Amino acid sequence: MKNKILITAYSVTVLLVITFFVIYLLKSTSLYKISIENIFKPLSAESSLGDSIRINKLNKTAFNLRLENPTRTIILADSSLRLAIMANYISGIGEAYRVKGIGYSNLNDIDQAIKNYIEALKCFRKKNDIKKQARVYNNIGLLYREINYQKALFYFNKALVISKKINDKELIAGLYFNIAYVLSNGKNTNKAKLYLEKSNNIFKSLGDTISMILYYQNLGVLNLKINQLEKGKNALFKAKSMAKSRNLYKILVGSNLTLTSIYIKEQNFSAAEKTIKEGIHYSNILKDSKIKYNFLYNLYQIEEAQNNHKKALQYLISIYKIDSLLLSKNQTDNIGKTSSYYIQKQKIQENELTISKQKYKETLFWWILTIIFSLVLIISLIGVGTYFELKRKRKKKDIETATKIILLEQKTLQAMINPHFIFNILTTIQYFINKKNIQEANKILAIFSRLMRKHLELCLKVSITLMEEIEYLSLYLSLEKIRFTEKMEYNFTVGNNIDVEEIVLPPMLIQPFIENAIWHGIMPKDTGGTIDIDFTCENDVLQIKITDNGIGISNSIKNKISGHISRGLELIQERVDLINMLNNRDISIRKIQTGKSGTEILIKIPV
Repeated sequence: MKNKILITAYSVTVLLVITFFVIYLLKSTSLYKISIENIFKPLSAESSLGDSIRINKLNKTAFNLRLENPTRTIILADSSLRLAIMANYISGIGEAYRVKGIGYSNLNDIDQAIKNYIEALKCFRKKNDIKKQARVYNNIGLLYREINYQKALFYFNKALVISKKINDKELIAGLYFNIAYVLSNGKNTNKAKLYLEKSNNIFKSLGDTISMILYYQNLGVLNLKINQLEKGKNALFKAKSMAKSRNLYKILVGSNLTLTSIYIKEQNFSAAEKTIKEGIHYSNILKDSKIKYNFLYNLYQIEEAQNNHKKALQYLISIYKIDSLLLSKNQTDNIGKTSSYYIQKQKIQENELTISKQKYKETLFWWILTIIFSLVLIISLIGVGTYFELKRKRKKKDIETATKIILLEQKTLQAMINPHFIFNILTTIQYFINKKNIQEANKILAIFSRLMRKHLELCLKVSITLMEEIEYLSLYLSLEKIRFTEKMEYNFTVGNNIDVEEIVLPPMLIQPFIENAIWHGIMPKDTGGTIDIDFTCENDVLQIKITDNGIGISNSIKNKISGHISRGLELIQERVDLINMLNNRDISIRKIQTGKSGTEILIKIPV
């Protein structure tokens, strides 16, 4: 009898321990979250309206702080994003991503801005919200406003078509304003002024004070470009006066930069120096080294114009130090940016669990769950033990695979730029210098410098856009073309259905195949040849076809030294195999000879 009682007590104890253990396990899995949402969905229906109001209010507050305090904008938008994800409020999620992108844009963090804009577009397309899509297109256009006029106009006009269709006057006015700014940079000042007036008339009718401040700031820029300096100064003074009362430091800095240019043009160096000091003060508040760089460069110009060469040199040294710090910061940021997105997702999941836990405490969910799983665990005890053992082995394998892929990526990226290629480029530059063809030498050196900078930038990223890959390949091939002239030709073709800004792929994947085509396919020929690089997209698969009319694979193998192995191409294949295994992707590479000579490489990447 005593033994039976002990056995019964032991069984009950074990059962309770197992029950609470499984409950703890389920708390850390998506099953727990799904169970809570399904059980309490009827209870939370009434509170969802309150959640959406709170989310919309947070997004609006964050947006209103975009010029005054962009860092605060990001923090508030992040809070809104977490709440919207918990409530499964798609419109709120999209707007939170959009506002975060604006915050990062005002902090000059272009990578994070575009990443958030793309996420916002996905949400608004899912909801078929064309008004919000137009606003995101406008935001993306603003990213290109200073660096690519054609691309900026493309996105602004895309947004303008939608905003006119839905008669969104506020957005139409903003787009007229942005198009005017781009046209002024493109030297089309008359047309820019026309768009600016259209924008101003709408802003006045809407009573939009912030936009009026921006209008005066850009009117000052336009008047500077058409050499109407007094009108420019008057417009900028109005912008500064209105911006100071609202602590809009970004506008104050921009207005001071333009005023400085006007004073330098008038040779009013004392007024220029005073304006620069004020601008540096505001840039220190913003903690923006890039803007401070511009002001220091203006000081350098002033001292140089007055033949104060010693003082000018001091400013030049300061400029060089800031430029070096910015480069170092960009490289450091790129290392962190590749992982920040996943860290952010992990934090969101942790917050989701915390909120779910709070909802649970307000109900009897734990008691119901305990009773249900007490019955289930008696049957599934063996399965639980097996599950943990398999999970442990899988986790160990994932860690080993992740470590191996990191090592392979490092080796691959280090092997990408052939030392012989660098040596040959430097020799080519030396040749032109010896021939006293300084212009050609400078041209090659400029392209080579851009290629090296781009190479360092891409090496630090886990994935890049197709646009970045094409830019890198264009720089590389333009240098090879200069060296070999008529010996080598190349062509790029991009399908009409491809958006090069949204498609992403692993970095430095294509260049080794192109280099191989040049050296082992075309260079052995007497007459030279052509390389064609075609990008197409079918059924959500990006197809990259690299074709050359060189001597062909079989002839190239015959010409190779016995026992030689292309280690660079081997590393690429190993890297692709591991990416496929780790991310459940199906990237494939196929090499074939076309006829008696010529080679075709076909790379397929799911997008």
